[in-house]
Amino acid sequence: MKRISLRAAIAILAFSIPAAADAAGSSAPVEEKPQSYELGMAAADSENWESAIRHFAEAIDADPKDADAYNMLAYSQRQAGDLESAFANYEIALGIDPAHEEALEYLGEAYLLVGDLDSAILQLEKLDEICRGGCEAFYELQEAIDEFQASRNSN
Repeated sequence: MKRISLRAAIAILAFSIPAAADAAGSSAPVEEKPQSYELGMAAADSENWESAIRHFAEAIDADPKDADAYNMLAYSQRQAGDLESAFANYEIALGIDPAHEEALEYLGEAYLLVGDLDSAILQLEKLDEICRGGCEAFYELQEAIDEFQASRNSN
């Protein structure tokens, strides 16, 4: 059996990893979220909004360009009743990633909470452009808009 040097093995490995990523459909490195983001998600799943807000704020401190963290911070703030902060952080998330499907959905839902149907529909139209044929965020916001309109019509 032929042995190869450690340097040769590293070189082979270095060239094969990008090829494996390309074969899997992506050459972009997978970015891990900081632990604070994961803790925020766990807190949000438990509907512990104060803890979620704290952890997502820490995740933003670790990576100020993380649209997901801003989105989830805004979502947690909305759930906690702080709509002013939620609107501001949805806008930051969308400033970082204008095609962030979940932020568009959640922003649309926040607009419905304040009775702004036109702005919610605008978010739905943006999702329609991005998703081309529909995505979960589009369908979720469409359902929320339908329910909002039905409740207005029944009053």
